[in-house]
Amino acid sequence: MIGFGAVTGLVSSALSSMFAAKEGKSDVASNNSDFLKTFEQQTQQKTSDLIKTLDKNGDSVLSADEIGLSQKEFASIDTNADSKLDANELNAAYIKKEITTATQDLIKTYDINGDGKLTETEMNISPEAFSAIDTAAKGAVGIQELMAAHPMNSLMAKFSSTANSLTSAANNVQSLDLTA
Repeated sequence: MIGFGAVTGLVSSALSSMFAAKEGKSDVASNNSDFLKTFEQQTQQKTSDLIKTLDKNGDSVLSADEIGLSQKEFASIDTNADSKLDANELNAAYIKKEITTATQDLIKTYDINGDGKLTETEMNISPEAFSAIDTAAKGAVGIQELMAAHPMNSLMAKFSSTANSLTSAANNVQSLDLTA
């Protein structure tokens, strides 16, 4: 039986190869780590630039008014529900958007029968990698399963967990009685 780490590597490599082939790049799968580092740096720079541009009151976070989103859009990004978007929340939202767009494009490119799902044959990946993605074991994977297996999810999780950890730490500090 193949180990979880090996399957994760197979899935990441297979999907990276598919995304790279769609973009006309052949070296992304072999340089996946470098690609993720570069993407992370670019995302952080875009987020920093966005905050600098839109942050009217200089608090290094964005309110709904500052960013100009609907309440529903704002709430979907404000994962800690503090009515402010920090860099980590914005980074995670940007990465999620990129994952969604790339996955939709992948399906459009490789979905031969037009059913909105990809089979092992359409994906042209190993049975082990396909089985790891096909969590419902239906022989075809839809957008949710593909998004869940996307190699950039590790970055999104990194930013999401950092935002949640910072909120938890802030809440713990606020609850301390510092008057004693």
